Amino acid sequence: VVSTQSTGDYVFSFDKMLSDQGKTAVYLLYALTRIRSIARNAGKSPEELLESARATPIALEHEAEHKLATVLLRFAEVIEEVTDSLQPHTLCNYLYEISTVFTYFYDKCYCIEKDKATGEIVTIHTNRLLLCEATARVMEKCFELLGIKTVSRM
Repeated sequence: VVSTQSTGDYVFSFDKMLSDQGKTAVYLLYALTRIRSIARNAGKSPEELLESARATPIALEHEAEHKLATVLLRFAEVIEEVTDSLQPHTLCNYLYEISTVFTYFYDKCYCIEKDKATGEIVTIHTNRLLLCEATARVMEKCFELLGIKTVSRM
C-alpha cells in the first residue's frame, strides 16, 4: 500500500498485496533474504563482512558492480526526498530499484564460485560479498523506516 502515491484512491486487493512479483513487500523481502543467503552460503556472518570492509578496499571492476554501488549511494538523497515530500512511496520505489539492479548485478557477477562436480566453494569474491552486505544494510534500513519487519528466511 505504501508504494502508491497518497494523492489518489486505492483499491485493496489481497492478491496484489501478497504477490511475490513487482512492487510488493513480499517481493522486496524475498530479494533481501536472497541477498542475505549469499553470505550465509559463503559461511560469512554480517560481523565478519564488517571486519572485511574495514580492511578491504572495494574495487568496482564490473559495470554491474558500479551500477549497484551508484544506486546504493543515492540512499541519503532518497531519504531527504522522502522527508521533504512526506511521500513514503518514494522509498518503496527506491527499494524496488535496488532489488532490480541487484538482480542484474547477481546475474552478471559471481559472488561465490563452486566446483560443478563437488559443489565445494572454489572462490569467494570478497569485494562482491561486501557489495551484497551494503545492499542488505540499505534495504534493511529502508524497511525499518517503513515500519516493515524483515525476515531471515522465506
